Amino acid sequence: MSFRNVTAAAVLLAVTAIYAYLTSQLPARTLPNTPDPSFFPWINTVLALVLSGALLYQGLFLKQNNYPLEEDTKSSSAYLALAIFLVFLIALPYLGFILAAVPFVAVFMWFYGEQRKKVLITGALIIPVFLYLLFRHGFGVMLPRGLLAGLIS
Repeated sequence: MSFRNVTAAAVLLAVTAIYAYLTSQLPARTLPNTPDPSFFPWINTVLALVLSGALLYQGLFLKQNNYPLEEDTKSSSAYLALAIFLVFLIALPYLGFILAAVPFVAVFMWFYGEQRKKVLITGALIIPVFLYLLFRHGFGVMLPRGLLAGLIS
């Protein structure tokens, strides 16, 4: 039994329960053929519940690995990833989703070990454009256009 995983799962399940309660309080939309404002929060709730349950199962029933943790490397990597994400969030309203996400995706692909330049460039260009089109035309959600406002309708 892993005490850390069980504790983390219990906290995450409590947070998920609060999030589910708050999601249930969102108003209903009366427009036909459109999702309610609570549609995506319910997806988040279900995903958080499944992942927290998996963590609880892992903590209770799976054998704990006794590999030594590289605390300095892991914590500095986490801080660097957080800093990159904060830069992305700050740049998002000014540059727009596509222009802010291209370097964000490229840096994270490199950060997680991708070394091939063609894959980095292709992924950094295709992933943000795909996500923008998916949200705009698939979900009907407008992402910030920023500097490309005149080019993107």
